[in-house]
Amino acid sequence: MSQKHETWGWMLAFDFFFAGMGAAMLLFAGIAELFVGSNLSTLGILAGAVFIACGAGLLVLELGRPFQALRVFMNPKAILTFGAWNMSIAIVAGLLLGTSWIELFPWFGIVGLRKILAILCVITGFIVATYPGVLLARHKSRPFWNGPGMMVLFLTSSLLTGLAAYIVCGWVSVAAPAVYALFPQLAAGLCAFQFVIWIGYLWIKSSGTTAREVAAVRRWTTGNYANPFRVGFMFLGTVVPLALFLIPNGVSIGIAGILAILGGLLMRNLVVYSGQDRTWLPGEEKYRSRLPHGDETFLQKVWTKQI
Repeated sequence: MSQKHETWGWMLAFDFFFAGMGAAMLLFAGIAELFVGSNLSTLGILAGAVFIACGAGLLVLELGRPFQALRVFMNPKAILTFGAWNMSIAIVAGLLLGTSWIELFPWFGIVGLRKILAILCVITGFIVATYPGVLLARHKSRPFWNGPGMMVLFLTSSLLTGLAAYIVCGWVSVAAPAVYALFPQLAAGLCAFQFVIWIGYLWIKSSGTTAREVAAVRRWTTGNYANPFRVGFMFLGTVVPLALFLIPNGVSIGIAGILAILGGLLMRNLVVYSGQDRTWLPGEEKYRSRLPHGDETFLQKVWTKQI
């Protein structure tokens, strides 16, 4: 059996990244509309919807059989169906909310519609931002994923990358003053929380848990994930942005936003690929060790005779 069938790959990691970041952008846009009556950034709202759509497209390709993708909407008991419906609603609500601030569209300036769309963005945005962590946490055979902590990690990263994306949008478009007045401080707080929660997660997984979980954590602390995690994600993607967000300078805050976004992308790739560490069923490893790999002598003889 090929590795593609054993683990998920980079497309799912990018799906988690785009969907989580875009969902958080819609969540913040909905909150601003409901409680402040403010448009954070038309570009940011539209980008949030587009990001979720990009993530959905990558998910379809990763799951295979893209021409049968509509089947994912037909099983109300499946968590994938729940996620697919929420992503779809978030995309439509985000596009309508963003275009409601553009005079070209007939629903421009309809305040009541904006409030309804804002509510949908808040609900679906929160669900989609949390959904990847819930999906992974349900996999009991993947020791590094299993548990409610994964949901907190993904939600925190989604919120941080969503804030960072709005800050970057402020570089290239007219944005509400709140983007620069409040978002950097919030992003710095999320960076600090992200740092602490990851330390706590690894500590809990490495102490008082199963041997499989301890072995999975070693990849992150001393194994092949150690340098990307410690240098790439924790330092360059968390600590450095934390410091830069607190500097009252547009350039440093923008760089911090880019680093936080890249750190979130790296984290999702590391988490997804850590799914290769799994708990095997009794006798499964022995069974798989006896399966042919394709280059055995007896298979080569059979193929030669057929030719």
